[in-house]
Amino acid sequence: MLLTATFLLGILACYLCLQYRHSKQILLEIIDSIKSGSSLIIERPPLLNKAFPITLCQRALDQNAKRISQLEEERTHRSHNFNEILGGMLDGALILDQDHVVTFANVTANENFARGHSMIGRRLEAFVESIDVLETLDRLKSGERSETTEFAFQVNGSSKVFEVTTGMLSAIRPDDNDVFLLLFRDVTEIKRAELMRKDFVANASHELRTPTTMIRGFAETLVDDSSLPEAQQMSFLMKIVRNSIRLQALVDDLLSLSELEGSDAPVNPTNNKLCDVIRSIHLYLDEKPYVNTDKLRLSLAEEKESFPFDAIKLSLAIGNLVDNAFKYAGDFTEILVSTEISNDGNFISCTVSDDGNGIPPEDLDRIFERFYVVDKGRSREKGGTGLGLSIVKHIVEAHDGQVEARSKLGQGSTFRLTIPRFSS
Repeated sequence: MLLTATFLLGILACYLCLQYRHSKQILLEIIDSIKSGSSLIIERPPLLNKAFPITLCQRALDQNAKRISQLEEERTHRSHNFNEILGGMLDGALILDQDHVVTFANVTANENFARGHSMIGRRLEAFVESIDVLETLDRLKSGERSETTEFAFQVNGSSKVFEVTTGMLSAIRPDDNDVFLLLFRDVTEIKRAELMRKDFVANASHELRTPTTMIRGFAETLVDDSSLPEAQQMSFLMKIVRNSIRLQALVDDLLSLSELEGSDAPVNPTNNKLCDVIRSIHLYLDEKPYVNTDKLRLSLAEEKESFPFDAIKLSLAIGNLVDNAFKYAGDFTEILVSTEISNDGNFISCTVSDDGNGIPPEDLDRIFERFYVVDKGRSREKGGTGLGLSIVKHIVEAHDGQVEARSKLGQGSTFRLTIPRFSS
């Protein structure tokens, strides 16, 4: 009897031990499945207690695996969208790992810093030589806030200014090796515009102050000293008149520029023929004492039909070119104004050329800038404001056209403006 009881107890102990081992094994498999996020099919061992909730565990594991799969798909989709957004940005975008190795670069970044080649797999320092950018990344790594900095970069021989905004990408993608996100914005034109604005304000202030000061000085002298000889009084009055004319010319040109730059519709096109406008250009020039219309020659293409353009504005532009030629060409024999229609009839060009002194090469690229003059002494003597060519450029561009200048010292200068006649 005792032997039988002992045998039964031994069988029960083995059964309980096997149940424990199977239960433990299943629990360990469930834990591993949860940790790895992989699916698991639980099979019930024959000796496992029927009360063990195999079905509930299986359902929970399936739901967990399905949820993890959905999260992975969402994460992949978000990452794909994230890369697509960066890839399609007009600004440059780079993603770096902790060693500054590029793991992502969009098209704009490759074009700006690697001449269109891929930057992926190489360190940032191989392309961007900027201590400020590297120090910004170091500060980010130390826990400081994201910031924006600027640096200059040579692109195809010309200098560009970039504004770079940096951020810790690991804050939103902690499981990846990617650490830094850099967004590059080309602010070269913005900086150039800011500089031009500052220069414009400074130059305008100076140009306006000079005649104003002279007018006030001569007027105060006449008021305070009535004993001045009549000849000297007349000389002062002539200087007041001359400077008031110059002041009026400056104000008129500034107002013209303001109208061209600030208006949504700077030109008012009506159907005209350019040849008719140019033939009446002498009305603009006759009042100029330094203009000798006998030296002005016209060679105009015959226009069979009119086309839309602002006759007043374009007359002003061509008049300014002719006026400049008489002012600054120096020793010349002739000023030629000619027009030419393109073969397809869609464009017309007007050329103003002289055989005078020419323009130095270092000045040729800047003559369309506001207040830029080659010979300041001659400009003041002739009443120039330094705004004429800038006005010409604005008027032509308002007609969707282009203007260019060519010159050689001692061989004269040629200014050519081209505007569309009809849409192609």
